Amino acid sequence: MNLAALDNDLNRRGFLSPSIDFVRENFRAIYTKSFEGAEAASDAAQRSMMEAGVDWHEPHMLAALVFLQRAVRSCQAAVILCERGLVVDAQTVTRSASEALFHGVALLNDPSVFSRIARQCDIDEKKQAEAMIRTLSEKGLTDQNITDLTEVIRRGEGDAPGFSTHDAARVAELMPIYDTLYRGLSGVASHATFRSMDSSFQVTDEQVALITGPTDHHLEFTLGLVESCLGIATKTFQKSFVLSCDIQGQNSSGSQT
Repeated sequence: MNLAALDNDLNRRGFLSPSIDFVRENFRAIYTKSFEGAEAASDAAQRSMMEAGVDWHEPHMLAALVFLQRAVRSCQAAVILCERGLVVDAQTVTRSASEALFHGVALLNDPSVFSRIARQCDIDEKKQAEAMIRTLSEKGLTDQNITDLTEVIRRGEGDAPGFSTHDAARVAELMPIYDTLYRGLSGVASHATFRSMDSSFQVTDEQVALITGPTDHHLEFTLGLVESCLGIATKTFQKSFVLSCDIQGQNSSGSQT
């Protein structure tokens, strides 16, 4: 496909264009090393996750496993987005991955935060329920809707502390990741800030052009962040969860005695 035809197809259908496969192949050829590094980290995390064993009677361990699984999945999604030139979107997903990572590791470091994470959910739902009653009470909410929302508000009342992402990063002992990756990607990707517009413009001495299609701006940097998150996830699986192969080995040893 020539460049003019590619541009025309992308302009017409955006990232849903079949031509995005050409972009993917091109970016992978140019940034082979970075993609291979991220994929190797993903393979290691995926393997450790699938081998992880957990006591199903320990709620904090189950919750930690789910959060870590979400971190791995989000990192894999970020790689897929990078392949297609959706780098800012990949950064947004990577930030979400780090948030899940903080909570998963925090639960392993201090199981008592399980109740605070649950409490934070009640606090957040209370705020939403109050807002819904305030803005929608005259726009179709039934009496039963209001009763249900009032119950949600009741659950969130009280002074018991919740558990912020900052709290999670602190308990997880991952504040360097919070202060760099998490905070940094807030402004350049996740939130609607002027700083987040940088990757949408191509500025030269002659003109300012809007970038509407695939871009490799900060692509390698983003894949590096993904690789870092996956590395932490892998170490956490291996350190904190009994691997299924170890369980099988123990069972085999037991049957021989």
